[in-house]
Amino acid sequence: MNPIDLTERNLPENCYLFKHSTACPVSHGAAEEVKKGSFNLPLYWVNVIQQRDLSNWVAEKYQVKHESPQLILIKENKPVQVWNHREIYLENFTV
Repeated sequence: MNPIDLTERNLPENCYLFKHSTACPVSHGAAEEVKKGSFNLPLYWVNVIQQRDLSNWVAEKYQVKHESPQLILIKENKPVQVWNHREIYLENFTV
């Protein structure tokens, strides 16, 4: 599945959201893991440096402390699982 760049403050009620930084080696490694994943829901990406306003909106809307990298599983408009930093590896989140 190809990731979708989040461009506005609007997400479907069921999706994955990956927040990452292009300046962080840990984030780069996590992005490579996410790219290998197989997802049964849409996968959205937010670059926390270039899209800080969207990153902050996500943290506020879903009441999830901002971290990067961060993968959030959202179901029925609620975060049901959050992986941060080195927790983001293929075996943890592939469905």
